[in-house]
Amino acid sequence: MERYKICPSCNTKNEPTLLECVNCETDLTMVKITDEETERILTENSAVQSTAAVKWIRVCECGAHNPVNARKCCLCGDDISDITPIPDKEEEQKAIAYVLISLDGKYVYKMTDGQVIIGRENSMGEYLSAKSYVSRAHAELVLTKGELYIENMSSTNFTYVNNRRILEKTRLKDGDEVGVGGMNINGRRQEQAAYFLVRIRQCM
Repeated sequence: MERYKICPSCNTKNEPTLLECVNCETDLTMVKITDEETERILTENSAVQSTAAVKWIRVCECGAHNPVNARKCCLCGDDISDITPIPDKEEEQKAIAYVLISLDGKYVYKMTDGQVIIGRENSMGEYLSAKSYVSRAHAELVLTKGELYIENMSSTNFTYVNNRRILEKTRLKDGDEVGVGGMNINGRRQEQAAYFLVRIRQCM
């Protein structure tokens, strides 16, 4: 059975030993060798995850991200044809969603890209309005490039991450506990404050 590489730019079938497309000279270094039977199976089975879903780039020494088939850097013009392509981490991070789950199990908040103010009269207000230790505008959540940050805005009862008062914008990680308006004192959490567990999950 004939084996070949399909050019990702022009769909030309190339000999499996070639490193460049015979038609458009696109780099074939990261293109997998395939055959007609494999192509048929991938086409028929939509549940099979395509490797084409992963975006590959060439990162120049100047730091610029270039398309995988680029020969010269789009920023500085240097030759980048010998730089090994890598997955685009920023593209992968787009698939990440952060969820804040109240420790009492009564409330779940999904954080999307951008920034929100949480408090009794802002986002999460439907849950936080009953918590007297929480300010009307208590903290700011910012999700950027797949990373979630929280910054305290309250001058009274403050914001805590893993039982430590935060004094500046703090990155949240999977499994962190956020205390809005209170902390854990001698093993007991304050009833009029709100507590959330940070979870990360992949978007489907």
